[in-house]
Amino acid sequence: MAPKQQPIALALLSRAHSPETATRIYTDRVLHRPLHVGSSKGEPTAQQIRREERIRKRLARTRHPGRPAPLSCRRARALDLYTIPPTAQKYALYVPLNRLWISYIQEVLWDSKIYGPLNSTHAAKLCSADFHGAELEVVRSKCVSRVGVRGIVVKDTRGVFELVTPKDEIKILPKEGTIFRFQVPIWQEESKDQLVKPQNASGENPEEKTVLVSEGASQKSVVFELHGDQFQHRAADRANRKVKPHYLPNL
Repeated sequence: MAPKQQPIALALLSRAHSPETATRIYTDRVLHRPLHVGSSKGEPTAQQIRREERIRKRLARTRHPGRPAPLSCRRARALDLYTIPPTAQKYALYVPLNRLWISYIQEVLWDSKIYGPLNSTHAAKLCSADFHGAELEVVRSKCVSRVGVRGIVVKDTRGVFELVTPKDEIKILPKEGTIFRFQVPIWQEESKDQLVKPQNASGENPEEKTVLVSEGASQKSVVFELHGDQFQHRAADRANRKVKPHYLPNL
């Protein structure tokens, strides 16, 4: 058997160092040298570069928070922030809101309790009004099953109305292709009002309170129809939007 040949690196080290030192250097620096292997994935794609950039920015915000970022729409939907819980899907809970809305819309339309004739100015005011709390009824729709649905508006978005029906159900009604009807009650006084101070049995006034009583007052309502195709805007956007009359061929 031929003698094993000495490695060239060990032979060169033996010329400059003692045998023990040469063996130690050869073992540590040559035999046990770590081998660094490069990545086999190749060049990163544009998507990977964007992802790494997002991760780097997110880590930078974590280390230096600064001003908190607003909640995104996707995150808000994931947290169900806009979902009405079943405990709040009660028609009776929103009846006071409907009464408040009636007072609000009366003030918007007539600026007082005195009823006046309607014109284009009232139509513009009605288009910029907020309909949270209004009681709407579907009178015409592309989907026949939606006709007759009635309830109080609890959410007014760009494309839909969410109503709570008297049966304590949530109905999501698209505005497109749907005509809604609502009523605004008005009071017409047929006689003069009287100022009455309440008294107890002894004729004394327990409280200094004056009550306005209308004799023969009758309640009537003004009926409006709302075309959802021309109403596809958020309530906040409608408040600052200038409404101009246009000819609508589909009416």
